Amino acid sequence: MKINEHIYLIASGKMGFDWTHPSDCNVYLLHSNDELALIDTGTGESVENICQHIEMHGFSLDQVTKIFLTHIHADHAGGAEMLRKKTGAKVFVARDAYTILRDGNEDKIDLTTAKQNGFYPVNYKFTPCKADTLISDGDHFHVGSLTLQAIDTPGHSAYDVSFLVQSVAGHSFLFSGDTVFYDGKISMLYTHDFQLHSLQKSIDKLANYQVDLLLPGHYQPALSNAKHHLKIAQNAFSSMNIPKNIVE
Repeated sequence: MKINEHIYLIASGKMGFDWTHPSDCNVYLLHSNDELALIDTGTGESVENICQHIEMHGFSLDQVTKIFLTHIHADHAGGAEMLRKKTGAKVFVARDAYTILRDGNEDKIDLTTAKQNGFYPVNYKFTPCKADTLISDGDHFHVGSLTLQAIDTPGHSAYDVSFLVQSVAGHSFLFSGDTVFYDGKISMLYTHDFQLHSLQKSIDKLANYQVDLLLPGHYQPALSNAKHHLKIAQNAFSSMNIPKNIVE
């Protein structure tokens, strides 16, 4: 699904467009100057679909050089290792998340509890992945002519990263993972490392950026007026309220 000249949606589960495996997040493909990058990977249950969707748009898998993970919950990072093998891409993850991703520690990402509560099939297994590049706040990367800035945005989990992408034409795209969603909603879960005050600070941080498109990890993107959606969440917190939860 082509969003604009640089961005494609290539996977999305039931908390989205119900296109690939039900537990998948929104998986995005970035394109510039014949180079491709993935933002998140889904659960790993839709790897073949993702590869088909990349090729459906006229690209080859060996054009995918980078895989950026917004965080390491299974719906976002479970396919990282398999897609790395399929494409030869390098995997980028938050520095403090490296060991958990490498070991595939299901307890540390609350996957054990999530399976018990029906969020994933009980026989689902997270595939460990040894990342190639560790991300720190403020790091910059390139995909063709696009510049990606990594922004630490913990709260939904301890290791969330958002990516602000700038085009040479001056457009800005925010890949927010599970930090903030359309209509200013958040993803508040009873997990061991969810932290509401950290999430509020992260949303304050994001609201300071000029953003044209908001591309969250679930449900619909905001293809214009992206800053408005960030402000809804920021204003809720500043009024001593809590933004609406996507899983209500």
